[in-house]
Amino acid sequence: SYSQDMDLLRGVKMPEELELLKKTVEISAQAHAEVMRAIKPGMSERELQGIFEYVHKRYGAEDEGYPPIVGAGANGCILHYEENNETQVKNQLVLMDVGSEYHGYSADVTRTVPANGKFTEEQKAIYQLVYDAQEEVFKLCKEGIPYGKLEDKTQEVLANGLIKLGIIKDAKDVKKYYTHSVSHHMGLDVHDKGGYGINLKENMVITVEPGIYIPAGSPCDKKWWDIGVRIEDDVVIGKE
Repeated sequence: SYSQDMDLLRGVKMPEELELLKKTVEISAQAHAEVMRAIKPGMSERELQGIFEYVHKRYGAEDEGYPPIVGAGANGCILHYEENNETQVKNQLVLMDVGSEYHGYSADVTRTVPANGKFTEEQKAIYQLVYDAQEEVFKLCKEGIPYGKLEDKTQEVLANGLIKLGIIKDAKDVKKYYTHSVSHHMGLDVHDKGGYGINLKENMVITVEPGIYIPAGSPCDKKWWDIGVRIEDDVVIGKE
């Protein structure tokens, strides 16, 4: 069908496309690094957004790939939080999902950092769990692996971790706190065509973005409330 043909055409990137994608990801990474250097508890979400946008333009990106998400504390637990109108991020975790668009190609990068430079024990535990899940999924990012395996692995690592921390009792409850999927294709559109019920192919470009979000009022110890963490990177699939 037309849709499946488009998935194949857009899913596997050409060398020229990979060049542009590499460039937009590098610009986005540079912006995240600058924001991490600048972030202080007294800053606003929008001020941080402004640094991202300045760096993107400074390095030649025409736009952002999608509306920037900069969410402190409770706002980090809202999946597509775009208001970015908190006037002070305070001593909270700040979840920043911001990517540039360069010559039509979009990046998609998320980092979550404590505004005062130091994790609390609880923040650190959740961050480490999300990081571990991402590291495990990276190992599966190669040709021939069924796309669905990435999701299975993510849920397995996050569920085990949340059980260990006493946040859930049953593995199936992981979806309470991990409310999206771990990966999508990326290219001309931040959520690009590329097909999902398939095996990964060389030169596909995908995101790997595990996350845990524990809004206030969740059925777990209050010490975990308002912690939202996502770590997202962009991966080109290789033969090996």
